[in-house]
Amino acid sequence: MLDAPVTVLPGIGDKRAQTIKTLGLETVRDVLFSYPRDYKDFQKVIPPEQVQVDVPQLTSGQLANLTERPISRGRRLIQGQLGQQLRLTWFVYHKGRGASYLYRKLERAGRLWVYGVPKPGLFGPEMSSPEVFLRAPKYPLQPVYPLVAGVSNEQRIRWAEAALKQLHFLPECLPEEIKGSRPGRGEAIKEIHFPSNWSSYARARERLVFEEFFLFLLGLQRGKRHEQGIAHDPDGELVQRYFNSLPFALTEGQRKAIQQVAADMEAVRPMRRLIQGDVGSGKTVVAEYGAVKAAASRGQAAMMVPTEVLARQMVQRLKTSLEPLGLSVELLIGNMKGRDQERVRSALESGECDVVVGTHALITEKVNFRNLTLAIVDEQHRFGVRQRSALLGKGNADLLVMSATPIPRSLALTMYADLDTTEIRDLPAGRQPVDTRLVDPARREDVYRYVVSRVQKGEQAYVVFPLVEESEHVDLKAATQEMVDLQRGPLSEVRVGLIHGQMGKEKDEVFASFAGGEIDVLLATTVIEVGMDVPNATVMVIENAERFGLAQLHQLRGRVGRGNKPGICFLLAYNLSQNSRERLEVVRRSNDGFFIAEEDLRLRGPGDLLGVRQWGQPFFRLADLREDGEILQQAAKEVQRLLARDPALQSYPSLAGELERLAW
Repeated sequence: MLDAPVTVLPGIGDKRAQTIKTLGLETVRDVLFSYPRDYKDFQKVIPPEQVQVDVPQLTSGQLANLTERPISRGRRLIQGQLGQQLRLTWFVYHKGRGASYLYRKLERAGRLWVYGVPKPGLFGPEMSSPEVFLRAPKYPLQPVYPLVAGVSNEQRIRWAEAALKQLHFLPECLPEEIKGSRPGRGEAIKEIHFPSNWSSYARARERLVFEEFFLFLLGLQRGKRHEQGIAHDPDGELVQRYFNSLPFALTEGQRKAIQQVAADMEAVRPMRRLIQGDVGSGKTVVAEYGAVKAAASRGQAAMMVPTEVLARQMVQRLKTSLEPLGLSVELLIGNMKGRDQERVRSALESGECDVVVGTHALITEKVNFRNLTLAIVDEQHRFGVRQRSALLGKGNADLLVMSATPIPRSLALTMYADLDTTEIRDLPAGRQPVDTRLVDPARREDVYRYVVSRVQKGEQAYVVFPLVEESEHVDLKAATQEMVDLQRGPLSEVRVGLIHGQMGKEKDEVFASFAGGEIDVLLATTVIEVGMDVPNATVMVIENAERFGLAQLHQLRGRVGRGNKPGICFLLAYNLSQNSRERLEVVRRSNDGFFIAEEDLRLRGPGDLLGVRQWGQPFFRLADLREDGEILQQAAKEVQRLLARDPALQSYPSLAGELERLAW
């Protein structure tokens, strides 16, 4: 019955079934799991003489002084009074000669219950267009459901009532030892639709939020427990030589991350680890360590990065660090001559190449490894899960994912639920925070004069815009038009280049020119958000800063001050609402990417943060990542305990069946 079509419920024919499909209602199960979005509190009936203004409430009494009169073009005004002072008004549309339907309904009523928000009036409180009941409301907390044109809340209540009669077909999915004192699944669903009181609602919601998180995390993490990997050798002479070659001391965060990677790589179970670190926190050292450890165990390492420019920069760094140790480091990108690509592919297949850095070119069918034992994915959020899996499929490899975009713990648990997470929060010695200033647009010319003055001292700058070309719908300054204006105006004395996401191979050429010092000021969209490492760039101007997310602004400004000179970032905001100012002040005051990410989540919500909508937010009907972080942590712990006891869920057929139904 749960998977029967909604047409088995009263009042739903084929036509209405098509209408409510937009609400996600196709089966009886869908109706059960389509929860109310709000509730009307009918627990207390307030006497008309005691109603409070500006507070939604239910009141009841004898209706008196009922009148109806036309006002204009078929519109009529109905007025009445409850008790001594509460005036009621309704506006209705009625063209007929007789009284309107609502007036006749009210005229027949003896005692009346009305729900609304009283407002101050000339002669006491007034309630405009309140909801009318001819008898006491059925539920103490009446559910309010999502609606679509042609469907009323009363209909949705009736459908929910009918669907709940099939609740006995719904099995409990949580094991008893995990459910604990929480209400059963059926009880929780009944109470979430029609709560007895706010306390029972809270218990039901907590149970169902926990269930959503638990099933989501279990589905993602279950698969990785079945895999068998390769146990790398304990650290030996080659790894020690690598550490001795480092020209700096490791931070505490780097040491902790390396210890965790070492333990993972030496275990039989495959490593699946995310290294989250703020801009400039030194994550690459952890990746280098993993590559050396793989080579010392007669394996190979592959690092996949999102752009060819980043690949070239990274391969130069790895050659400097690893080739003196006797390791072979190669580059593999699409924009290479055919014979060069063939040479690298041959070296990978024969085992002559120990470490390769590349783009999507690494996961083409032509690429084969002799013994790939470590896959490194840099800037994870630029790649999809399929691309990550494709790289892993090239061998029996451990996985190390690196992200310079800190995200809140709650999002990390959902976006990367199949990965263990390490955070590097401290910065290497000598790294200076970027001086960030929120500037009035009236001082825009002063900002660009400052940019020119820094360029004339031999430094470089970025100017970042949110769009590529003018939009008819969004009034923003677009990079293509601004380049012309800036070249003719304040930046006429310097060399200017443009880069945006819709450019092809030309994009990498412009990147290379800027990195090589042939361009003084790079006008760009957010394609420079990650990975661009130009130590000579010291100034950034972000136009329309109010249009960017906080984490994105933090990422962008991390592109300056990467050398021995401090960086400065100007935020130009043209439509500064109170909320926008609050958000930008967070970036101005703090250089802590983790704090900024938490504030971004608090202020904007998970749906807007890093495109999270595509990462699993639709899995959650009730759960709110901003509010339910503690429940998420509890669910994560229970998932780990359960999988440690029974990774195949052999003792939990009901739970395994629910995961199968959810296509996990």
